[in-house]
Amino acid sequence: MFRNFIAGQFKKPTGLFGNFSSRVMIKGNHQKYETLIRDMAIQPGDKILEIGYGPGIGIQMITRLYESCIVHGIDFSKLMFKKACKLNKPAIDLSRVQLQFGDYLKIPIASDQYDKIFCLNVIYFWDELSKPFQKTQALLKPNGGLYMYMASAHFLNEKNAPDHVFNKYSIEQVVAALSDAGFTRIEHEFNKGYYIKAIK
Repeated sequence: MFRNFIAGQFKKPTGLFGNFSSRVMIKGNHQKYETLIRDMAIQPGDKILEIGYGPGIGIQMITRLYESCIVHGIDFSKLMFKKACKLNKPAIDLSRVQLQFGDYLKIPIASDQYDKIFCLNVIYFWDELSKPFQKTQALLKPNGGLYMYMASAHFLNEKNAPDHVFNKYSIEQVVAALSDAGFTRIEHEFNKGYYIKAIK
């Protein structure tokens, strides 16, 4: 029961345990963000969206490296929204970052506006892949890219991640769902988890 509760805190952090999961995310995700940001090959003036920004470190890393980019983010944890807003306040004050609190699948967002969309350790919390991938494909500009990281199902099973919290998709399932959603040039690389790139 306690393991299930802790697992839920990585999906939607709240309260005291949410603060703990936030610290774990910061420590464990920094290198993964570095890889994703490198793979995105960000260009001056790019408009970027992060789905599930957590404590906001990925967004902060981008704005420190690329001063002309605009970064938006959506997360459905109120605690993470508050933490990410605090961490990114200087960029928010300059209108370089805009963060929203809410469910990515429910918030209306204008289509064809992002050059890049990325997410890290988010895919497990989608109960199916067609709707989020179709929405993401619609939000991207032509030739825009989706960049994701996910741990393997084998790793999640080794960590005893509960099935009712984590959807343990195979890379084959993800690639098929991306293709069905209209993405092309789908690539993936395994390095302690899957780094996935898909172009609209």
